[in-house]
Amino acid sequence: MQRLILFSLILGACQGGPQKEIAKTTTHSTSLTTKKQPYTKNTFEITTLQSANGWSYQIRQNGKLIIDQPTIPSRPGTLGFHSQADAQKVAELVRSKLQAKVFPPSISEADLQNLNIH
Repeated sequence: MQRLILFSLILGACQGGPQKEIAKTTTHSTSLTTKKQPYTKNTFEITTLQSANGWSYQIRQNGKLIIDQPTIPSRPGTLGFHSQADAQKVAELVRSKLQAKVFPPSISEADLQNLNIH
């Protein structure tokens, strides 16, 4: 009889142990998720601006200005984009190159034609 009671206590203690480990694992898993959050802070923000020469764009990485493009890239002269939409399209292409870690994120005449920039 004492063996049966002792066996029941040991069996009950063994079943209670893993539940505590699961709780520890869950807590540990949550702290790992928190540590990964700084990687999501690497953002690129686009701003379009209008000037006397036309539209331009700026790109900031985490708030720091990294590109100020007052003219149409890969074209001679000092003219800006004809519309805000044109500046936005090119800026988004440059941002996608930056996110893909293409450096320098240059724009070719073919890129401009593909985006219908005249």
